[in-house]
Amino acid sequence: MRTKRILLLIALLLIAGAVGYAVTNRLAHTGVGPAPSVEEGGLARSFILRTLDDNEISLEEYRGKAVVVVNFWATWCPPCRAEVPDFIEFYNGYKDRGVVVLAVNLREPEGHVRDFAQKAGMNFPVLLDLSGDVANTYKVQAIPTTVVVDKSGIIRSRIVGMTSREELERIVKPLL
Repeated sequence: MRTKRILLLIALLLIAGAVGYAVTNRLAHTGVGPAPSVEEGGLARSFILRTLDDNEISLEEYRGKAVVVVNFWATWCPPCRAEVPDFIEFYNGYKDRGVVVLAVNLREPEGHVRDFAQKAGMNFPVLLDLSGDVANTYKVQAIPTTVVVDKSGIIRSRIVGMTSREELERIVKPLL
């Protein structure tokens, strides 16, 4: 009699587990889209950062409106400095076609970043990641790192190292 109860209890637990798994699995696959991520193919994790002109920009505000190119950089980084002219050319050619460039500076004093950005002619938003939290969230291990997010908020490309206007165009054109 006791063995039958134990077997019945085990059977009920197995059934409950199977039902729970099925329900959880179904709920996970009926969401609006992919779960937030920082990897290619995932929904880009949102962030809010302050700009050099003391406004706040949220990645989320561009969803459904623009392709966003997020570039993690620093003024002391030679490859970062070298790619700035390509980002300016790229932005000038695509800003009227629904493309935004967000230059996320890592952990540098605002005045220093402002001076560099003005001298370099950076005409797109420069954001300040003073704590490095956004870079950590995006698993930035080397700079420059560039993340391309499509209009629906999906990460389509992640470039570690220096990039060029041509490479950005090759990635972004199909997303427009």
